Amino acid sequence: MFQLPLHSDRKYPPASRCIYCGRADGLTDEHIIPLALGGRWLLPEASCQPCADITGKFEGVVLRTMLGPLRMYYSMPSRRKKERPATLPLKVKLTPDADFSFVDVAREIYPFLILLPYIAMPDELTGDVTEGERDAKVKTLWIRAASFRDGIMPHLEELARCLGVAYVEPQGSFIASPFFRMLAKIAHAFAVAEMGVGSFQAFLLPIILKEETENSVQYIGGISGTEPSGQGLHELALIPHQGPSEDVVAVRIRLLALLETPTYFVAVGRRAR
Repeated sequence: MFQLPLHSDRKYPPASRCIYCGRADGLTDEHIIPLALGGRWLLPEASCQPCADITGKFEGVVLRTMLGPLRMYYSMPSRRKKERPATLPLKVKLTPDADFSFVDVAREIYPFLILLPYIAMPDELTGDVTEGERDAKVKTLWIRAASFRDGIMPHLEELARCLGVAYVEPQGSFIASPFFRMLAKIAHAFAVAEMGVGSFQAFLLPIILKEETENSVQYIGGISGTEPSGQGLHELALIPHQGPSEDVVAVRIRLLALLETPTYFVAVGRRAR
């Protein structure tokens, strides 16, 4: 099994207040990229418990559903690693004319599909005005077949033979709202860590705290094509002058970059004067 490299260690000075609501008591440390994705960049004393509960809930949806199979396949960090199942349900047809049913398959040979969206650059960074629905627009999906070492078709054919079934249908999931909220949270936390509390007027707090994603096309987007694989586990970069306004601060995000994942750009706020 291919092993992912460790994320670098980084610990920022304490924020000493909640970076989401401003509360100054009962603070917890904030992993900028979730620990469950191997994130090791820490912003201490940066989230109150109520806000941590909110961000943990939508991050949990992404980490368990969209990225859960990939995390299991690469044995990524988990506080409940011992609870990971040895087998997973796989959608199959027992005979060519049968209805679909499910059989349990060992995790080591399970055909994992991981789906991530390709989305257009956000309006805040292009100067465009998107008409109609203004939630971030998914153009196409990047699909990762994490466990297909010999290619997707040979793997599925061999798996069907081993199971004695006629057809195997691998599955994956993409859930827009929690994924976009996770991008917003990562970008906001990273910008605060790099620039300091109060250094910009935040755009993303309604998306993070209240699930107000209906205007996410304004702030969350990305590159619609594939870039070469990165060298490290994750890539995060602050882009202080991006787009038509030099006051807008943006963050470039590429999670699991060495797997040739999509690149996202998030406008986090307007620089304070």
